[in-house]
Amino acid sequence: MDDDRMAVSGAGRARPGRAAPARAGALLLGALASALGCPGPPEVPAPPSRRPGAAVLPACKGGGCSQAGALLEAARAFSDVRHDYLLDTSSAMVPGRGLSRSAAGAFSPVGVACAQPKAAAPAVAGATAAPGATASAAAPGGPAPGERAIDFRYVGIAVDAVLVGADVDLPAYFSAGGTLDKRRLRLVAMALVADEDPQFFEPTESVVPAPGGGCACGRATHFIGAVKRGAMVAYETDVTAGEAHGTAIGLFKARIEAGDRRVTMTSVGELAIEGVEGAPVAGAKGGGQAFGALRLEVKKAVPLAYAIYPVADVCRFSLAEPEITPQPVDLGVVPYGATGTAQALLTNRAQVDIRVTHGERTVEVPAHGSAELTFSWAPEGATAGCERQTRRDTFIVQPKDAASPVVPRERAVVVPLQVTTGMPTFSKHEPIATETGRSPDYGRASVDWTCPAGYVVEQCEPQLSSCLSSTGSCNAEGYRLTAEATADGRGCAFRCTGPSSSIWGDHGCAYTAAMVCRLGCK
Repeated sequence: MDDDRMAVSGAGRARPGRAAPARAGALLLGALASALGCPGPPEVPAPPSRRPGAAVLPACKGGGCSQAGALLEAARAFSDVRHDYLLDTSSAMVPGRGLSRSAAGAFSPVGVACAQPKAAAPAVAGATAAPGATASAAAPGGPAPGERAIDFRYVGIAVDAVLVGADVDLPAYFSAGGTLDKRRLRLVAMALVADEDPQFFEPTESVVPAPGGGCACGRATHFIGAVKRGAMVAYETDVTAGEAHGTAIGLFKARIEAGDRRVTMTSVGELAIEGVEGAPVAGAKGGGQAFGALRLEVKKAVPLAYAIYPVADVCRFSLAEPEITPQPVDLGVVPYGATGTAQALLTNRAQVDIRVTHGERTVEVPAHGSAELTFSWAPEGATAGCERQTRRDTFIVQPKDAASPVVPRERAVVVPLQVTTGMPTFSKHEPIATETGRSPDYGRASVDWTCPAGYVVEQCEPQLSSCLSSTGSCNAEGYRLTAEATADGRGCAFRCTGPSSSIWGDHGCAYTAAMVCRLGCK
């Protein structure tokens, strides 16, 4: 075990008391919340009315709509991010209540409690503080002062209250056995802040052994976990069964580009979004735009969602899948060929001690304990610009006691990694010269260059300079050659001036302009 790479802490470390979350108006899931105690609900709740005062985007003009288009592009980077959450800003749902998941991924409430919050264990002497409390959402190194650490970042599609990923086949949501002929389609950018007091669950009396092994809780497949706080920006539109053709992103993109007035924008809490403004970059994949590191900062957190877990997680001797935060793991800006590292917090939700194997490193984590894992990546490519890359990393989870009768015997857990990358440097060289004459046009020796999008200037230098002074110097006898970075740091300004004559003698200057830019995605 590499002690420098993995730090273990007990589940019962001292934590601040859990504060009651502030109540907010129901935006997304009021119908589902109110139906949780009633048997036989519809497959998916009816979409709630739009929030009063939601901003309408006529003709899809202005910065709001351009942001929606950029988020559609950014959603591709979140295709591997787990999204086991139900959106609900009312905090009206009851943790532990059962849910039934259909083959299409829709959830319906079951009128039975399958789990209940587990009482916290006594504090473990010597336990270290949870590194998740200081994890940064944008890059390694921790959040800036005043920021909230983020456990979960997501950009993608939601159908009604369910996060469905970067894209989804819409017809499936109208053929899942439900009776509704309208769905609320959302393009969501959201962030959930770190939970300072993680909640664990244990089974209720409704959970019984299943004939084929494991356990069952009526017809429930999942149960509602703890409330999560955060902030969200959502672009919304309603879709009827007759309009549900193709993919969700395809329909959303068509309505955005057409300036459809049915597209509205709402926000919950206060979420700052940076890094989605794309700029065309030569050499970018598909000839499209290159994006900087997407940064979601929660300015004001409110109750936003509930975690959902499979019923199997509370079965006796269940090897529940551990949680990894933050998701995705962002390594920040790492040029091609360099190696970036970032830490993530693993929380063991199983009731047994586990052994985690990640590469050549192994760490043991107590039941309901935590461990810090380090992930590394050296991205490759040839794009002159900020390129967003994603990949999957995997670690193996097994019970610490090999003889423990847990199910399954081991788990392979996938962790999505993200990095913003590009060529480490961009350089440009070009010979610059005036004509030779008594009164040359020195304007021809003045050039302004700009670094590609995502780069900042590192060096501005005139090379191989030669002027028609007695010594050939371009900084004597009235000649002056300069090369300076522009005020915004995004380019170079080269200038050459010199003497003129209307009677005798030739003048002129020549040099090679050289600019070096380094990767500086923001």
